[in-house]
Amino acid sequence: MRELAGRLRSVDPDAGAALQVIAHFDALVDARAGLEATVRAAAVLAGCPAGMADRARRLRIRVLPDGRRADGEPTGATVPVSSGREDAVVWLERSGDGTGTARMELDAILVERLATTVRIVLDRTWSDAPVADPASVELLVDAAVDESARALAARRLGLPVDGVFVVTVGIGAAPGHRRALTARLGELDVTIEPAGRRGAPHPRCSAAGPPVELRDLPTSYQQARLALRFTCAADEPGPAHVDAAALGGMLALAEGCDSPAAVAETALLDRVISAHPWALDTLTAVTAEASLRGAAAALHVHHSTVQGRVELLDRALGYPVATALGRTRLTVALALRRLRRNRW
Repeated sequence: MRELAGRLRSVDPDAGAALQVIAHFDALVDARAGLEATVRAAAVLAGCPAGMADRARRLRIRVLPDGRRADGEPTGATVPVSSGREDAVVWLERSGDGTGTARMELDAILVERLATTVRIVLDRTWSDAPVADPASVELLVDAAVDESARALAARRLGLPVDGVFVVTVGIGAAPGHRRALTARLGELDVTIEPAGRRGAPHPRCSAAGPPVELRDLPTSYQQARLALRFTCAADEPGPAHVDAAALGGMLALAEGCDSPAAVAETALLDRVISAHPWALDTLTAVTAEASLRGAAAALHVHHSTVQGRVELLDRALGYPVATALGRTRLTVALALRRLRRNRW
């Protein structure tokens, strides 16, 4: 490649320079160079500062054109290390506008090869992103912590202090599916990440708080914990993941689920469900579908079967579940039952 680049440079200097850049980064990959050596090579080749940053892994490297390391925030246009991951980027700090078209094209090739090489190094040396420090995560979601301590914790985790975040809480996440900023607090896995990011899959039972700024993370955390109580166990029908923002005023049910009326309503429902193995699936389908025919389709049974079941449930519960008022009462009863069973 280097010999070809040398020959080509005598014919087409720009094409030869581009091939030399490609050959240089290929050599770095073959030599299993580290991140700093890779960024240093880009800075020296470009004749301007170059850098890489990965917030999920809390890495930041910036090198001056003379080869000296001088870490700092990304400046100017950044290029993602890989598609779909805006939190890991590389950049060149080319100042001025007199570089010319050829220089701009060479910079584009250089930064593309830098991003590719950095991705290869990260895949080789950081196969699993580190789990976040639980103490820092706990500071972010503790309402008693002052703003300066919360901002310091965010910086330790590589989170921008002026960003918008989502708190997700869950149970039963396998270690291989944990997100980079997930920490175990008590019995829950707590994840804090910038809003809009597409992270790893949620665990089987999980809930997300509303998007908030850094100072409101404790509120988002508490709402996520309340929303988690609306999720269903693996052997029951219902949602495995819930967004607190979608529940709205339904979250108030969690605060009143231990009232005498709630206890009596859920006890009645439990008696009926324990007496008929098909009752929970049928009642859930009746509340979720617009008609009994829709419920029958969801249950994969004939509509006359659902009609017979509903008549029996009406007598057992003492109210007609298929009417507007009955459907509302049943929806609330099912939610209260779930809330009383989920004590997170």
